[in-house]
Amino acid sequence: MLMDHAVTSAERTVNLPTGTLRIAVDRADWPLDELCDFAARENPKRGFLVVSRVLGRHLPAAPSTMRRSVRDLASQIPTDLPGPVMVVGLAETAVCLGQTLHQEWHRHSGRDDVGFVHSTRQLVDAPLLCKFEEPHSHASAHLIYRPDASGIDAPRTIVLVDDEVSTGTTLRNLANALVDCWPLVERVVVATLTDWSAEATWRTAMPRPTDVFSLLKGTLHWTPGVAPSHDPTFETNAGSLGRMPIHTNYGRLGLRATISVPPSDDLPRDSGPLRIVGTGEFTYLPFLLAERLESAGRDVVVQATSRSPARLGAAMGSKLCFTDNYETGVGNYLYNADPEDGCRTWICHETPPGSVDRGLIAALDANVLGWGR
Repeated sequence: MLMDHAVTSAERTVNLPTGTLRIAVDRADWPLDELCDFAARENPKRGFLVVSRVLGRHLPAAPSTMRRSVRDLASQIPTDLPGPVMVVGLAETAVCLGQTLHQEWHRHSGRDDVGFVHSTRQLVDAPLLCKFEEPHSHASAHLIYRPDASGIDAPRTIVLVDDEVSTGTTLRNLANALVDCWPLVERVVVATLTDWSAEATWRTAMPRPTDVFSLLKGTLHWTPGVAPSHDPTFETNAGSLGRMPIHTNYGRLGLRATISVPPSDDLPRDSGPLRIVGTGEFTYLPFLLAERLESAGRDVVVQATSRSPARLGAAMGSKLCFTDNYETGVGNYLYNADPEDGCRTWICHETPPGSVDRGLIAALDANVLGWGR
């Protein structure tokens, strides 16, 4: 249930191996501890990581909790935005968040002029719309393909969705790139779970008037300590793009209608608790699968693999390392998936059969469910 905008002066200090975070919460619709935790990055560009509890990525989350958080966020966005409207999710973390928000706001607004597309680090055989940079990321380059499939090629509002905002630089870069391609855009909306940019001035540099909606607003002050250990392959491999010669459009090429889990005889029927694991940017369909199982009375959580290198400790209780199923040569990780927690694991992917690392499958004694061709 969405709470009234509670004003709070809550402050907290988080000591990490790479430095110290001082956190001040100015407004919270959801309590800080229900929304996120924090961890240290293995990344020389930024030493800390905001770890969402409602994203289904680094920490396991119940599908119903994920859905409720997005519904509360979507309900804040005005329904009278200039149309058409294009919702844009940022890879890899906010693909599922963005696509769920597209579905919720479409339902909330009752409008039919709403499309969705997400950024990607995968090369596919389709016309490219633009590129932009996420400077602090381990993999800074993002691609956005021309969303012709959505039937919306000249939006007047763009809704940019990310899990958290700190400096706003990435959003400014994205907005500039999109407005260059879509000059009819009149308004930019940013939807995020946590907005830490209260003291930043990025909104004044946006190419169009911009509104920001979040479940929590505050500030982060970072004091670096020991620099993250340097992996010699970091600079050469971390930003590598994958190539998908065979590709099903689950959002990269734009969608207008929402999608659903295709019927299959392979869906989990195991007894006991379940862990549904998405891979990389393929997270929305695994979330919908987990949601379907939860609605049927199953005990289920959602997680996803990540390219983001983080240190053990703080929010990261465990860490599995394995090869990327997109064949980029980039190391991938799954955090907080304890093989001894009693969950039966299903790993979902959009890449070809046999592409999921056998070491990951063995570590979790997992089943694999593929939606690739």
